[in-house]
Amino acid sequence: MAESILAQAMAHHQAGRLNEAHALYMEAQTAAPSDPAIPHLLGVLLYQAGHAVEGLAQIDRAITLSPRVAPFHLNRANVLIALGQNAPALAAAHTALTLDPNLAPARAMLARAALTGGDNATAIAHFTILATGNPGDVQAWLGLALAKHAQGDAATAIDDYRRVLALTPGEIAAVNGLGAALLDLGRASDALGVLAPFGECGWGPLLANLGNARRAMGDIDGAIEALKRAAALDPNNAITLANLGAMLAERGDISGAREACLAALTADPGHGPARSNLAAAILDAGDAVAAREQWDAIDGDPIAGANALYARLFDPAITREQAHAAAMKWAARYSPQTPPAPASRKRDGKLRVGFVSPDLRSHSVAWFLLPYLAARATDKIALYAYSELANEDAISAKLKPGFDVWRTTIGQTADAVAARIREDGIDVLVDLAGHTAGNRLDVFARRAAPVQASWLGYADPTGLPTIDWRLSDAICDPDPQAGPEAPWLLARGIHCYALPEGTPEPIPGDNPAPVFGSFNIWPKHSAPCLALWAEILRRIPEAKLVLKNRALADRAVAEAAHAQLEKLGVARDRVTLLSRVENPRAHLALYNGIDVALDTFPYNGVTTTCEALAMGVPVVTLLGTRPAGRTAAALLTRAGHPEWIARDPDTYIRLAVDLARDKAKRAALRTTLRGEISRSELGDAQRFARDLDAAFLAMADTREREKTAG
Repeated sequence: MAESILAQAMAHHQAGRLNEAHALYMEAQTAAPSDPAIPHLLGVLLYQAGHAVEGLAQIDRAITLSPRVAPFHLNRANVLIALGQNAPALAAAHTALTLDPNLAPARAMLARAALTGGDNATAIAHFTILATGNPGDVQAWLGLALAKHAQGDAATAIDDYRRVLALTPGEIAAVNGLGAALLDLGRASDALGVLAPFGECGWGPLLANLGNARRAMGDIDGAIEALKRAAALDPNNAITLANLGAMLAERGDISGAREACLAALTADPGHGPARSNLAAAILDAGDAVAAREQWDAIDGDPIAGANALYARLFDPAITREQAHAAAMKWAARYSPQTPPAPASRKRDGKLRVGFVSPDLRSHSVAWFLLPYLAARATDKIALYAYSELANEDAISAKLKPGFDVWRTTIGQTADAVAARIREDGIDVLVDLAGHTAGNRLDVFARRAAPVQASWLGYADPTGLPTIDWRLSDAICDPDPQAGPEAPWLLARGIHCYALPEGTPEPIPGDNPAPVFGSFNIWPKHSAPCLALWAEILRRIPEAKLVLKNRALADRAVAEAAHAQLEKLGVARDRVTLLSRVENPRAHLALYNGIDVALDTFPYNGVTTTCEALAMGVPVVTLLGTRPAGRTAAALLTRAGHPEWIARDPDTYIRLAVDLARDKAKRAALRTTLRGEISRSELGDAQRFARDLDAAFLAMADTREREKTAG
C-alpha cells in the first residue's frame, strides 16, 4: 500500500505537480513512518516549493532513520546552502562524499566551495577527480583551470581553459580566464586575440581584461574605453575601477584617476591596489607626502612599501639616514630567508652577467643601456637579459642584439626566476629598477647569483642585504659606507648617454626674453624648488618659465601649479604649462624654445638633464645630500661643465640669472654643447663600456677572494 502511494507521489513530483505529490508523500509517511526514503523525498519537495526550513527537518528525519545514505546528506547540504548555512552544508557534503566517493555532485560542491574560499589546492584535487572521471564535464575543467590560475599556475591553466573551449566554444568564463592567463604570462598579443572578438559581450570581467590587454599592448585609449564600459556594467567592482584609475593616470587624467580609485575604495575600503593607484595619482599631482601616507596605510604589501620608499625620494624633509633606515626596515619585513649564494661558475672562461629589468623598452633606462651594449668589445663577459616586460617595442628590438641570451620573466614567480638564473650560472646579477614599478627585488632577495648589484634605475639603496654593491661615483656618494649595497665607485661615472636616432638639431633660440624650463615629472618640483625658481624670475622680470610633464594635462593639476606659483609672485602669463608629447623628436625639439634648464631638487633630472645638454641648453643644478639629489652634478661634471653646479641656493640663483642674461654665451652653447657632450666622458661609450665591464669582473674577483679568505 505505502509503496504504491510513494510511486504515485514520485510520479507527480517528477512531473512538477508538487501539491499532489505533497499530499501523497504525507499519506505514504502515515502508512510507513519508518521508511527513510519518504521524509527525504518530502524534504526535497518542500525545499523546491520554497519551504527550506520544513524541508530540512524532513531530511534530518530521514538521516536519523538511515544515517549512511549519501544522497540524504547531499540534499541536506543543498538545503543548508539555500538557508545561508555554508559551514554545515560543506560538512554535510563531506559526509556524503565519505559515504560515496563517486558522488560527483557532493565533490563538485566541495570543489566550488574550496575555490571560492581560496583553498586552491583542495579545489584542484576535487576538480581533477571530477574531470578525469567525466572528461566531458565542462564545469569541472573550468573549475580546475580557475583553481590553477588562482594558485599562480597560469601556464597549466591555459591548457584547461582551452579544453573547456573545445567542449563549449565561446564559454565566456573560459574565454576571459584564458585571456587573463595569457596576460599573466606576458603574452599580451595572444590575450588580445582571444578577448577582442568578445569585446561586445557586455560582461564586465571580460571587458576589464580586454582593457588590461590593450594596456599591455600600449593602447592606452583603447584600455580606458574598455575599462569604462566594464565599470559601467559593474560599478562596484574595485579591481576594474582601480585598473581604470591607473590607465587614466597614464593618460594624464589625474583627477579622473583619483575619482576612479576613490570609487573603488568606496566599494571595497580594504582594496590595496585601489589605494596604491590612488597614492600614485596623488604623487603624480605632486604631493609626495600624502602619497606616501596612502602607501603606508596598506599593511603587509611589499609593493606598497616599495612605492612609499620611492616617494621618499621626492620629499625634501627626508634625510639620507632616514631614507636608508626606512629601506632597511622594508627589507627586514619582506625579504625571505635566503639560501647560500650560488657558486661562481664562469663557464667557458666567460663571466656571466645578468640584467633584470621591467624597462627594456622605450624608457630612460634604455637610453643609458644602449650605448654600453653597442660599445662592448670584451669577450670575457656574456650578457643575459631577464626582461619583466609584457609588450616589447622598437627599443626592445634594439636592445636584444646586445645580449647573448634574452629571457622573458613576466608572470613567473620569484622562486622560478631565481632558479632560472641559477641554472644559467649567472655570476653577477644587476638590478636596473630598484623600488620602481615592475621591479623584481623579490628575485634578488633570494640571492639568485653569487654577486648582486644595482645600477641606473633607482638612485638610492634598496635596503636589501642581498645586494652587494650599488654602482655609483664619488660625486653621488662622497662618503661611501661599507656593508650591503656599498657604493662601487666608477672613477668616471656610471652614465653614458647617446641621443635617440632622429633627434633634431639644436636651433639657436630667438626668444625676446630669457626662457627657463623644466621637463621633469611633476612630483620632482618640490615646494623649495619652486620657491627658488620664483626668486630667479623676480630677478629677471621679463623672463618666462616653461614646465612640461604628463600630469599637467590635467586641468586641476595645472591650475594648482599656477596657483602655487602665483602665491610665490609669479603671474600665470609668465608660465607655460605643457603636457607629454608622444613623439620623441617633437619632445626634444621643444628644448629649442628653452634658454636655461632649471634642475629639480631634492630629486634631480637624469634623462632630462642629458637631453637638455645634448640640445644645447645649459642646466643649473643644486648639489643635494642624497644620491638622487647629486646625479645631475655627476652628469654635468662628466659632461665638462661643473661650473653649473651650485652648492647653495644663492649660487643656484646667481648661476641661472647669469646664464639667462648672457645671450651670446647661450647662443654659442646652442651650437657647441652637443659636440662637447659627445666628446666628453658622458658621451664616450667605448671608455664607459670598458669601465663597466672591468667593474663586473672586479666584483666577481672580489667575491672569490672573500670566499677564499673566509
